[in-house]
Amino acid sequence: MPEFEIEINEGEDRDDLAELCGMYWTTSEDGSFTYTVEALAKRFGEPSHRISRLVSKSCFARSTSRRCSECNQGFVYKSRSEWNSSTRHVSGRCRTCIQAEEQRLRKERERANAEMRNQVLQLVTVVDDESEIYAEDLDMSAAFVLAALLEDAEEISQGITTPVCDRTDRLTPTPNYDHKLLRDVSSLGLVKIHPSSSLDAFVWEEDRTLGEAYHPARASFYLCGSGSLASRADAYLKNFAQTLSRTSWPDRWVDRFSAFWFDVATAECEAYLVYLLRQHGLNFTPGQKTDEVLRRALKWYSIGQVYYFIWRAAKDSTAYRARERVSAKQAANSAVTRISTDIERAYANGWQVSTFRRDSRLPLSTLSHILFRRALELDDPMSYSPAGLPMRRAGLELAWENIDSRVFEQLIFQLVAETDGYENVEWLMHTNAPDHGRDVSAFRTRRDPLSGHSSQRVAIQCKHWLTRPIRDVDVNSAIVSISHWDSPPFDVLVIATSGRFTADAVSWIERHNSGGGRPSVEMWNDARLELLLNERLHLVRAYELR
Repeated sequence: MPEFEIEINEGEDRDDLAELCGMYWTTSEDGSFTYTVEALAKRFGEPSHRISRLVSKSCFARSTSRRCSECNQGFVYKSRSEWNSSTRHVSGRCRTCIQAEEQRLRKERERANAEMRNQVLQLVTVVDDESEIYAEDLDMSAAFVLAALLEDAEEISQGITTPVCDRTDRLTPTPNYDHKLLRDVSSLGLVKIHPSSSLDAFVWEEDRTLGEAYHPARASFYLCGSGSLASRADAYLKNFAQTLSRTSWPDRWVDRFSAFWFDVATAECEAYLVYLLRQHGLNFTPGQKTDEVLRRALKWYSIGQVYYFIWRAAKDSTAYRARERVSAKQAANSAVTRISTDIERAYANGWQVSTFRRDSRLPLSTLSHILFRRALELDDPMSYSPAGLPMRRAGLELAWENIDSRVFEQLIFQLVAETDGYENVEWLMHTNAPDHGRDVSAFRTRRDPLSGHSSQRVAIQCKHWLTRPIRDVDVNSAIVSISHWDSPPFDVLVIATSGRFTADAVSWIERHNSGGGRPSVEMWNDARLELLLNERLHLVRAYELR
């Protein structure tokens, strides 16, 4: 019995094509094809490469020995290559049966999905009778993440957010931070999952009943409140915009800013670490140790400087893998230890650490953009540290430009003289005289009923600098200058400024103090002075600072 039954396609009525198809599929007793393609090409006057194409277009061959296990019809082949490639799959189902099965399963899935969607629509409803949400009433992180969820027109439609996993722009720097903040705003009752969310956003029981949990990254959310969902989002964003400026922050935001900045900055550095290691072929999952190391680094260095340590660690970990032939996992995990070691060495030895720019392949997340660019108005977020830009409470700002350097020294003298615990306060030198770092001096006293009386000799250097911050070299110079007063020496040097300190200056001071250097250094920046003076409003009025 022939191996193939040939069926000529309708419309192909050329006798030579029918003959070609018959000879093409003719087999010998051993199962091999009787005629080679080259032989057929010569016989029919066609190029060899066209023979299989002509046959495939003109007919199909149905096998008499290889049959579908379901319908028992012979398998259909269009070319010899199909026949040869299927020799390992003699038993199985034909394409018709497979397609029928796929269609049946598709209909079952559609029916099951329809039932699941009905459950969602019945149990997950849009609530329309809740209080309006105001940004100033919220924790800082909650207020900012709501804005990040709602404000991008590409990520929201009619007040319903796009799932985080489908966003064009990242919500936060890392998936873990996405998950945490979404859980936070959901648990606070600020957003709810919308019933239009995809079915895989919900958690389903084994019997396909709707569970109580859901996957935040896959869910679409809407803002709680009343009115249309779009109007809720618009109203919140307008309210948030009025509070966004740093000078308009409510007290709770000022109090929380440092912690919030550390959270965002840590996530930024974590994202860069994961990205850079993957660029080197090292997959890495950050854990608690990673978080602790990066947070410690950000106490002393800006995001851009921590990027430098990450870059070094990724490069060295890659070299370590190649040199020692360790596993990719071990090499990746070693990066965190390297970062920690380098940071400790850099801090202890006072390295001048380079500030890296943001990698263009790792764009700023929406949350980071709102905080860094719009709220803080930073030209270069990579070089910023909270110590370099003091946070003011709304309404406490003082008009430092109304006084000059001499009056600033007089103000500091009067502030110290009126404060309990300071004695023998002196302001002896002219403002521009070579005072060796001693503008105002005093004794800071401490009385303890158990240990008795103790005192520290304090020198206060006043710097009415509105156009530039205090740098590390300025602090070092002040330490050198104050050392000339050695009879007796000063125990504490206070640097009081109407401006701010750079991150490098803060690191220098912390390193100096942790090493037990004398005198210890204290920083009074404009934000601290504003808090102190707003408790003494008579000084604010007397010096016309508001």
